Amino acid sequence: MSSQVQHFAEAANQFCSWAEHAPQSPEAEAGTALRLLSSLYQQALTLPDTFAEGEPAETTDEEWKSIYRRFGALPFNYYSQRFDPMDVQNDALELGDLADDLADTWRDLRRGLSLFKSGHVAAAGWEWRQSFWQHWGHHAAGGIYALHCWLAEHSQGAA
Repeated sequence: MSSQVQHFAEAANQFCSWAEHAPQSPEAEAGTALRLLSSLYQQALTLPDTFAEGEPAETTDEEWKSIYRRFGALPFNYYSQRFDPMDVQNDALELGDLADDLADTWRDLRRGLSLFKSGHVAAAGWEWRQSFWQHWGHHAAGGIYALHCWLAEHSQGAA
């Protein structure tokens, strides 16, 4: 078993467990979200580029909506961002949604966890790596920056 996949599974399980439990204070939630997202992001960069097939369990819309509502406990929801930060000619800002960022990350992590827990370790690693580069990594990066800015302003960075 790849140690990178094992370590990522532990971080993914920690994030999903936090997401599936009752929230703490808004300030504590912001600090926890930043720590967990940052850890996931860093560890995703080390996932092996090894293809393996597996059929992950799907999350229902109602499950996702429940997690989205749970993230309403954060101290803010919307933030501004650039859709494509590489397009420096375009000044247009987009609206980011932190609850959506976290709920989408949770959904993608759960897919890989379903594979991991059923013994399809390589397939879980592939699922997490692909979904990181294609989907949840964008959400995590936006959320990390927004959370950092909020905590720097409201908590002197004491997350």
